[in-house]
Amino acid sequence: PTTIMLVGLFGSGKTTTAGKLAKFYKKRGSKVAVIQTDTWRPAAYDQLQQIAAAVGVDFYGIKKEKDPLNIYLAFETKLEEYDVVIVDTAGRDALSDELIMELNQLNSTIEPDERLLVISADIGQAAQKQAQAFHDTCKVTGVIVTKLEGTAKGGGALSACSVTGAPIAFIGVGEKVDDLEPFNPQRFVGRLLGMGDLESLLEKARE
Repeated sequence: PTTIMLVGLFGSGKTTTAGKLAKFYKKRGSKVAVIQTDTWRPAAYDQLQQIAAAVGVDFYGIKKEKDPLNIYLAFETKLEEYDVVIVDTAGRDALSDELIMELNQLNSTIEPDERLLVISADIGQAAQKQAQAFHDTCKVTGVIVTKLEGTAKGGGALSACSVTGAPIAFIGVGEKVDDLEPFNPQRFVGRLLGMGDLESLLEKARE
């Protein structure tokens, strides 16, 4: 399977994004599974299980297990039956040594095809430092910007991309499972600058 590992800070919307990604790939005909390896947040297991059921994809996790590696290894052979496997990892308010160690172990065991940094549009100046730390830990391959439906325009996310050298893959534009869209740079910059139609503006600039 194509394995996607989601990393990010606590509260950035990783678990919701895991469900949105699952729906995105399922709609395109892939057989999708999600696996919960967040052993820190008590509600994480139930939340992803409910989202998976709503989206109609298979869910894996072990509720009381404290070691995320054990959770992944318990289902490793089962996961080989899928086209896309989405791994939801733990987040923290700040990048603790424990989290770094946990992500390192998961990353080297799973060897995911994509390591996507889920970052909230309202993170602002902190984005750069956080993105760098995640990148140093597991070499981020792409970025998903969440909460773009609010007033935040996502400028911090752009600095996260420049630090990691990873492109923005998707943007989250609402709470619902369908509120995820592939990143379109011109539309994004148009939103960022509050300019709706950037195409016609570029046309004028060319003239």
